[in-house]
Amino acid sequence: MTLMKRRICTGLLACLIWAGAPNAHALLHEPIFDSGFESPTDLPQSDAEAARFLTQATFGPTLAEVARLRAIGYSEWFRQEFNKPNTAVRPFMELVDENREAAGESGVSHNQRLDRWFHTAAIGSDQLRQRVAYALSQILVISDRNGTLSGEPIQVSEYWDILARNAFGNYRELLDEVTWNPSMGKYLSHFRNRKASADGLRQPDENYAREIMQLFTIGLIERNLDFSPLLDNGQTIPTYNQNTVTNYAKVFTGFNYTNATTISNGTNTYLRMTCIASEHDTTQKILVGDTVIPAGQSCATDVDDGVDLLFAHANIAPFISRQLIQRFTSSSPSPAYIQRVAEKFVDNGWGERGDISAVVRQVLMDPEARGAPTATSGKPREPLLKLTAMWRAWDAQMPAADVYGNVPMGMTNPSGTYGQRPLGAESVFNFFEPDFQQPGQIADAGLYSPEFQTLNETTITLTGNSLYTYSFSSYVGMSNPPTTRPLLNLSPLTSLGSNYAAMVDEVNRRMLYGSMSATTRTALINALTFMDGNVSANERALSIIYLVALSPEYAVQR
Repeated sequence: MTLMKRRICTGLLACLIWAGAPNAHALLHEPIFDSGFESPTDLPQSDAEAARFLTQATFGPTLAEVARLRAIGYSEWFRQEFNKPNTAVRPFMELVDENREAAGESGVSHNQRLDRWFHTAAIGSDQLRQRVAYALSQILVISDRNGTLSGEPIQVSEYWDILARNAFGNYRELLDEVTWNPSMGKYLSHFRNRKASADGLRQPDENYAREIMQLFTIGLIERNLDFSPLLDNGQTIPTYNQNTVTNYAKVFTGFNYTNATTISNGTNTYLRMTCIASEHDTTQKILVGDTVIPAGQSCATDVDDGVDLLFAHANIAPFISRQLIQRFTSSSPSPAYIQRVAEKFVDNGWGERGDISAVVRQVLMDPEARGAPTATSGKPREPLLKLTAMWRAWDAQMPAADVYGNVPMGMTNPSGTYGQRPLGAESVFNFFEPDFQQPGQIADAGLYSPEFQTLNETTITLTGNSLYTYSFSSYVGMSNPPTTRPLLNLSPLTSLGSNYAAMVDEVNRRMLYGSMSATTRTALINALTFMDGNVSANERALSIIYLVALSPEYAVQR
């Protein structure tokens, strides 16, 4: 950083600190679309209202998306988003892999997978689908940090595609695909899981059996529909016990790659797994709710019965609904908010349970999400979304594809700088846990703040450094621009000349959906006004973009 830039940033930061600064069933459920003659009656009333919604529902608002939403309204926006096809990762990765190997290079790695993810987040048309997939990836967790998946970028890419394909589908169907997926099988070790040996020395692995209950469906204690604990004589009620885990482990035995003929062979790394009958436990099993499934059933029937019981459990609706709310709109949703979303999970209005599209729509359109922010509403902006939203706000110019067809985005180690990596959490508990409470005022108030679990002095500093690189060192018009990073378009600011108030207002419109406080606005205008006369127009523009990206107001979405 040059001395001039350092002075600019230090001065502005001081001012800000002082200021305190396509699934068909999803469409069939919408009567508004029946005749095609309806006029939109649910238009956002302002650009700010539209941008606030898009901040919650996408990887960041753009002026074009704001205009589209204002023109068509929320209902039509959802209809169009539900209809958009998935921007697939696995076929793309296979093509790049073939191109690299044809040129005598090594095959693809997770670097290309991450490039594809960031490129799609930045300019992909299926924004809602990909945001839902991102949310689901933090519930139904696998990770490329796992030794069995670290060398399987194509296999992991297919797992992402499963989440994206099912983003507007049914949660029961998604559970089925996840259960039979080899990436999940490897990550939670029911891949090649064998029934108990005759001498009892080898027992089925219990990992997936435990996590499908604890993390993917019903949680640890019985809940009411508003997520409050169900009590028995003042005590919480466990949803399952160790015996339940042991019996579910028997359900998930015999899994292997498709076309494998024994438990130890097979080469297909991403197709739905099959079951080796001789290695599946066919004894009677006592599952959740002490429900007995009989002996002698096939592997597929056992799995269907076991997952059906979890999907039918009363806990799944509030358990999943609360986490989806946390990923999109609010870290500490009210019990009433959770219940309204959970009711959509139970019944989407047409008798279907587990309709993800209906649940997501309720999350985003609930009065608590669309109403005026309160002191306890909203959530910290996820670290990676700070970057993607900045790209989208300033219509970043994407790098050219390399000779193999991959578009390099420069984000090979986001976990080191942002504390997050798509499909790269440190554990099955995600980057942060839904019940995390930041010690101090948040915890004292009984509120939750999952994203704060990744924040510390190191991650805050590294994120700030990365945002600096992706602004001051990555913009259109540089004399020697990088070829492996998106470049911000500064012309909407530099074209305003010395109209500093208009510059700040433009940053407010694009990055803060019009929510910038008057104090922060004044501080930024004053800082621009008193900058050295030798500061270029580009540096002035970059300074306020960067400082707003570091500001408390950008760090929280409300």
